[in-house]
Amino acid sequence: MPFKSKLAHSIDRFAQEEGANETPIEGLKLYRARNNVPRQPVVYKPSICALVQGHKRVYLGDQCYTYDPNHYLLNSLTLPIEAEVNDTSPEQPYLGLSLEIDTSMVSQLMLQMDAYNPAVQPAKRDNILAAAPLTSHLLHCLDRLVGMIESPQDYEILGEHIKREIYYEVLKGPQGALLRNCVANHGGAVRIASVIHYIEANFDQTLDIDTIASVAQMSPSVLHEQFKAYTSFSPMQFVKNLRLHQARTMLCSGTKASEACYKVGYSSPSQFSREFKRLFGHSPRDIQLQMAS
Repeated sequence: MPFKSKLAHSIDRFAQEEGANETPIEGLKLYRARNNVPRQPVVYKPSICALVQGHKRVYLGDQCYTYDPNHYLLNSLTLPIEAEVNDTSPEQPYLGLSLEIDTSMVSQLMLQMDAYNPAVQPAKRDNILAAAPLTSHLLHCLDRLVGMIESPQDYEILGEHIKREIYYEVLKGPQGALLRNCVANHGGAVRIASVIHYIEANFDQTLDIDTIASVAQMSPSVLHEQFKAYTSFSPMQFVKNLRLHQARTMLCSGTKASEACYKVGYSSPSQFSREFKRLFGHSPRDIQLQMAS
């Protein structure tokens, strides 16, 4: 059976729920959608994303990135984006996966690779998301990793090796410099990445542009300009989107709207409800009713 067909078969077996399916393999999620998914806001972690059935479009500001069974998507920063899934049906569902980037493992690989080729150039300033051809070798590695879901012994012994091989294949490929930007100390992308990491760790606290600019060691105006250039969001828009996405996750897990509001850093329930509905198209109460039904 060809690797693509094998991987599709494996994802079809292990991803029984609509949407994201957790796996026992650290950083690996599987996805299924039996019908097209309209454009909607989501948060992408730094990850390698691939699919074997269907097509997906990802929107960041006015940029659109498409990936399909012949291309994977590499995302280098945590980003609130919008995404849609097309060309699916109950008979031919969307099947995909994402592997979060292990920065420690990538760093080790970079050190080894730089001994042979020290003149690698950083990714372009505006390149934080990109699609690249899904090679047969990368597909084979992904298929082996997914296959380890039902073999804990294989994963315990060989799983780290397979992940290294996946990252190595991406580092050698056309978007290798972009993967380097996840962990390497070059260019403005890393400075923005450090700001994003700070926001991720503190989004439930009181944050303002002056506090974030102080962490970035930039003036508020320079931070605003550079942050928007990389992410298409202002820093405070980014904070708001992360808060609302986190609140949505809490609501889907049964947390009350009032509790989720304060836990993600809002002090006004009415403002929280208003901004939540503006982003997702339905209110926090709608989610609560849906979960209770």
